Amino acid sequence: MVCPSCGVEVSVRQRFCNACGTSLRGVTDPTEPMQTERMLPTEPVQAVPAGALPTAFPITEMSPPADGDITTEMFAPPTGAPITTLEMPVTAAPALFDGLDDVIALPPDRERFRVRFIFLASFIGAVAALMAAVGDVIDIRTSRPTAGITSGIATLDDVASNLGPGGVIGAAVMVVGALLACFGVRWASGMAGGAGLALAGWAALTIGLVEVPVGEAESITRASDNAFTLTVTRDVGWWLVVAVGAIGVVVFLASLRLVRRANQRYLNPLIGGIGAVCMLLLAVGPLVPMRDATWRDNIRSPDAAIDLPTIFFAGRLAQVALIAFTGVVGFLAVRAYGLGLAAGGVSIAGWLWITSLIELGPRPTGIAARNPGALDTVPHGVTIAGMVLSVVVIVVAVIVALVTRFTSRAPRYAAG
Repeated sequence: MVCPSCGVEVSVRQRFCNACGTSLRGVTDPTEPMQTERMLPTEPVQAVPAGALPTAFPITEMSPPADGDITTEMFAPPTGAPITTLEMPVTAAPALFDGLDDVIALPPDRERFRVRFIFLASFIGAVAALMAAVGDVIDIRTSRPTAGITSGIATLDDVASNLGPGGVIGAAVMVVGALLACFGVRWASGMAGGAGLALAGWAALTIGLVEVPVGEAESITRASDNAFTLTVTRDVGWWLVVAVGAIGVVVFLASLRLVRRANQRYLNPLIGGIGAVCMLLLAVGPLVPMRDATWRDNIRSPDAAIDLPTIFFAGRLAQVALIAFTGVVGFLAVRAYGLGLAAGGVSIAGWLWITSLIELGPRPTGIAARNPGALDTVPHGVTIAGMVLSVVVIVVAVIVALVTRFTSRAPRYAAG
C-alpha cells in the first residue's frame, strides 16, 4: 500500500504517512480483493407455477405462514398467491427384522469333557463289583459234620448264579452314565444315579441271601442235642458287596448336582404318570404271596424251626423300595434326568427278572429272591406285567422326548 499524497510505500496498519504526514484513513491496498456485503433480496420470491413442475410429482397447497416471521417476510409470495410445494410419494419403510415369530431359543452349547467326582466314584464302585463277583463272601465251619449245615467257603456264584453278573451289569451302567455325565449329558447323570441305587438294592439283597445259610446254621446249632462249634467268617467279598452298595448311594447323591440344570421338559406328564404306576407294579410283584403264604411272610420266617435273619427281609424290602423310588421319582420328575433315573433303576432288576424267568444258570434268583410261598424263583405274573410295561413306557418316553426335542429346535415360519 502507498500514500495517496507522496506515493511512499506505507504499512497497512499505519494511520499517517511517515514522509508527508497525510492521514491514511480509508486508504486500501489495490491488490486486496474488495469486500462486499451480502445483499438480501428486496423483492419477494415468486412461487413456481404448478404447471411448470413435472407431472410425476403431486402438488398440494399450503396455507401461508403466520405474519411477523422474518423468513416469511423475505420469501413470502404476494398476498393471496398460493404456495406450491413438492410432495414425494412416501411408502412405509420395511422393518429391519420382521421374523419375531421365527425366533427360537437355541439349546445351550454342550459342555466340554470334565472329570467329575461321579465318574471317579463309579469307577471305584465298578472295580469293587468285579472283585466282589469273584471273591469269597462267607466261610462257615463246624467242629464236626452236621446235617443241614453246608460248611466251607462260598462265593456269590454259590449263593445265586446270577448275582455276580447282576452286580457287574449294574456297575457297567453306572460307569457309562457317569462318563457321559462328564460331557454334561443330563439324562446320563440320572442313569448313573439310578444304577447306583440299583446297586444299593442289589447289595442289600445279596447280603440278605448270604446271611440265610448263616441263620439256618445257627438255628440248627441251637436245636441240636450234640454239642459242636459253629464258626462263621464274613470274608472280603462280603465287605466288598457292602462297599458297592455304599458307593452306589454316593453316586446317586453326586448325580443330584445336575438336576437343577435339567430345566427342559422333555417328558410328557401323562407318560410319566403311567410309568410311575408301572414301576410301582414291578416293585409290588415280588411281594405278592403264593400258595398258603400271607403278606406277613414278607417280614417273618414262614418256618418256625428256621429263624431267617432279619437282614434277609430287610434286603428284600430295600431292593423293591429302591425300584419303586427310582421309578416314581424318575417318571414324575418329568425331566431328562428323571427318565435316566428310572432307566438306571431297572438295570439290575431287568437282569434278575429275565434270568429267573428263563431259569438261566443252576441257581438263579429273582427280584427280591422269590415270592413268599413260592417253590421256585420264577417271577410272579404281576412282576412280569410290571417289568414289561415299565420297559415299554421307558422306550416310549425316550422316543417322545427325542421327537419333542428335535421339534422344538426346528425353525418355525409364520404364515403370511
